[in-house]
Amino acid sequence: MNAGEAREVSAFVRDGNRFRQGSLVLDPAAASVAVWRPFRVLGSSGEGVNLVAPFHVHGAGPVAGPGSGAVDKGMFRLLSVQAADRYWELAIPATDLALVRAALRGAGTGRWCRIRH
Repeated sequence: MNAGEAREVSAFVRDGNRFRQGSLVLDPAAASVAVWRPFRVLGSSGEGVNLVAPFHVHGAGPVAGPGSGAVDKGMFRLLSVQAADRYWELAIPATDLALVRAALRGAGTGRWCRIRH
């Protein structure tokens, strides 16, 4: 990300009382820095939904609540994000959490935050 390369991570989005499986595309060179793409049958991606910057990234916690049975709680963490146009609840693999946080915090600033492990 720091070199301007796009990354795609697995992500579930809470949609009412369920989690929808898909991926989060993080691209510092794109018009929309973060795009969620729903998973479709036969492995194709659906139409992407832009996450509109600026973002306020809240703390990550365990995946819980309505629909959480669809998500592997041992591998995913729930990240709450307030975007300019809506509130997102994203279940992100724990191994990708630092990357997603850094990407969203750097969006709209003209730079990417360094990722700390």
